[in-house]
Parts: sequence; C-alpha cells; structure tokens
Amino acid sequence: MNATINAVCYKSKTLSNGEHPIMLRVTKNGKRKYISLGISVHPKNWDFKKNEPKTNCPNKDYIKKIILDKESEYQTQVLEFKVSQKNYTASSLIKATKQTLTNKTVQEFYSELIAYYKSINKVGNASIYRNSFNSLKSFKETNNLDFLFSEIDLEWLNQYEKWLISRNNAETTMSLLFRTLRSAFNKAIEQKIIRKEDYPFNSFKMSKFSVKTRKRAITNSVRT
Repeated sequence: MNATINAVCYKSKTLSNGEHPIMLRVTKNGKRKYISLGISVHPKNWDFKKNEPKTNCPNKDYIKKIILDKESEYQTQVLEFKVSQKNYTASSLIKATKQTLTNKTVQEFYSELIAYYKSINKVGNASIYRNSFNSLKSFKETNNLDFLFSEIDLEWLNQYEKWLISRNNAETTMSLLFRTLRSAFNKAIEQKIIRKEDYPFNSFKMSKFSVKTRKRAITNSVRT
C-alpha cells in the first residue's frame, strides 16, 4: 500500500497571529505523521474540503508552490522505494526524504522571499530582503546569484564583510545585512535547501558589529 501525502491546515495549533500552520500529512498503513512546511494561513483563507488555499488567499501562489514542491519530493521518494521494492513506513519515508535537498539557488530563494512578502503586503520585509539581495549581487559583481547556499561558508562571509568595509558601510548597516542573510539561510534550512551542518553563522559572530549609535527595529522575519 502506497503512502497518502497531502497538505492540511493544522487546526490543533494556533499561532499568535491567529493563523494555523500548514503541515504535510503522510499516511501509511493507518499511521499518520505531520511535517511542518514553515508556512501558515488564516483559516478563512483555507478550503478545508479541498485542502488548499482559497482563490482569494493573498499569498495563494506562494503557498501552493511550497506545497507542490514538498509533495513532489515525497512522491519521488515513494517511487524510489517502489522501484527498489523496499518496504517503508510513514516514519522511514519522512527520514529518507529529509536526506534529499531541493536544488534552489540563492537567486531563486531570495526572489521567492521578496515576492512572498510583497504578496502579503509586508512591504518593509520585502524591502529588507531586496536590499540584502542587491548588496549580495554587487559583492559578486554579477547580475544574479546563481549559486547554492552551500557555497556560503565562513571564508565567504569574511570576504563579504571586508567588501562591505571597503565600501565604508556603517556597522549598523553591516549588522542588518548579515542578520538578513542569516535569516534567509535559516529559512533555506527549514525548506531543505541547505543542510544544518552547512550553517556558517555558528563561527561568524554577529556581536562584532557595534549598533550602539543607532538601534534599528528588525521585523520577526529577520530574527533568528
């Protein structure tokens, strides 16, 4: 018996903003497992019969893309189990799928983040990621960021810091840029675009930047 994989609005948990997390439900042999997709939706914007966002959901396209991408990952793993004639459970399916990363460039991921925040009218958040995106493009001296997050290691971060200093950026500006990049990195980990083991910010200390001269409020989206 193959596993059933579908997205659900998880009503058992309500977030502080009144939304419910969207979970991927994996059912096999009567046993269910839930996997967080890192996104949420207000119940009024979710079609509980079809298990999908309603037509008028403000960030419908982004949500549907995340769901389809994740469902595709799991269906691919189910097919691999079937071809190799391996028995599996809901738990082993999840474990095997988690070991597979989604190939997505820094350019693609940033573009999706910016589009997402625009779609839900969080212009400030979109602007913060857009500024980070443009800074990274200038640093790479290219019109795109066509490389993977795995290329961003401690040495890369140090080089980026030196480049920012050479452009006379204030430490408050550098602090914001690095916190935004770190936030994007954490979101990429949540969406299985990069492994936790490749996270470079454990060694790159953010406390080096002095922000005493000007405190700047950072939205929840760039806090880690």
